[in-house]
Amino acid sequence: MGDDFMPLDGWDHVELWVGNAKQAAFYYEHAFGFRRTAYAGPETGVRDRASYVLEQNDVRLVVTSSLRRGHEVGEFASTHGDGVKDISRASRTRARRTVRPCSAVRRA
Repeated sequence: MGDDFMPLDGWDHVELWVGNAKQAAFYYEHAFGFRRTAYAGPETGVRDRASYVLEQNDVRLVVTSSLRRGHEVGEFASTHGDGVKDISRASRTRARRTVRPCSAVRRA
């Protein structure tokens, strides 16, 4: 077994789907010392949800909530409460190197 069939460099981010992303981001910033590094929402052209990227050392969280009734993020949060929706792993694959930042994200 010389070749690793799925080379991983660790975690890229964990996405939390919450009822109120702005409040959750504020809490993580002030209670745990995270730093807000990016935002996507109506001001950046994303009309249906708001997301805040929070970082602390090698830990990156994306906190997302819906802005419209019936959106899957809001349905998830009202059914299950705030919770983890996605865990993204960092890898050394070619696809990872070609990822471009989304134009709808505003760096803080």
